[in-house]
Amino acid sequence: MTFKLHQYIAVSALLLMAVSCEKKVEPIDAYDVTVDYKSSNEFAVTADKEVNPKDSIFFDFTVTSPEPITYIEIQKNGVRIDTFNVTGGKTFSATKGYRADSVAGDYSYRVLARNAQATFMGDGGKLLKVTVKPDFYFWSYRILQVPDSTAKTNTCFYSSRDGRVYSYNDGAVISQYVDFGYYYDTLVANKHTIYALNSAQPQLNFYDLSTWTKNATVFKKMPTSVNFVTGLTSSGAINTLIRNNMTSGTASKVTTVSTSGGSNVIGFRTAAGKFGAILIRYVNQDSPAKATQIEVDVKVQK
Repeated sequence: MTFKLHQYIAVSALLLMAVSCEKKVEPIDAYDVTVDYKSSNEFAVTADKEVNPKDSIFFDFTVTSPEPITYIEIQKNGVRIDTFNVTGGKTFSATKGYRADSVAGDYSYRVLARNAQATFMGDGGKLLKVTVKPDFYFWSYRILQVPDSTAKTNTCFYSSRDGRVYSYNDGAVISQYVDFGYYYDTLVANKHTIYALNSAQPQLNFYDLSTWTKNATVFKKMPTSVNFVTGLTSSGAINTLIRNNMTSGTASKVTTVSTSGGSNVIGFRTAAGKFGAILIRYVNQDSPAKATQIEVDVKVQK
């Protein structure tokens, strides 16, 4: 009986210690801070918004709190980008403009208040998402096949208008949109070839293109300094890295394309004057057989 009594006393003491040591944590926005965003101009962000790369964005806001505010902070993706000193007032209004990112994606913004101890007081429960829309087209995992002479169903033509690959059988009705074709040249080494339809290809005489629109696309292999994935992230980047590398040395076809650096990124300019790039991701074999194919990604300006 004495042992049980001692057990009870020990447990009670532990519970009492736990209660006395409990720390009270203030809930988020415990200061009842409100943040109001005004639609004072066409660039103002008051809710989730879509913009083009490098568009102007504008925040016209008023922060109100029952307790004194010392700092107002603007965050982008959780990182402080601006701070205003309030000197103890309970309300603060300001306007601030920025330029949207050039890289497409979602970016979060919020305005929040802090007290003299830099303690977070609240953001009014408002997190604004600014979505930068891509200003270029990006199509991945497109399969181009060696032209087949019998069924003529292999997808050997490409259109950057819709990012689709077409066979000879279904390409005639959309030939005005075809930017380039692919075949395996048997007259040169490393024979995978990208070509414009206005460039005569005597090895493809089994395809009658006499009624097709033959767009004069031009091409050039890009140096290894042009990174398709990390470099070509906007129309402006395509303009800088592709267009500036195509001021000379372009041709109506490129041979010996491969997955190797210096031969795997092909810059092009469409007949409509749009610049783009082709990434050779995969080559399944070196053969003129109809089973030969390459896998490409394509980026092109809108």
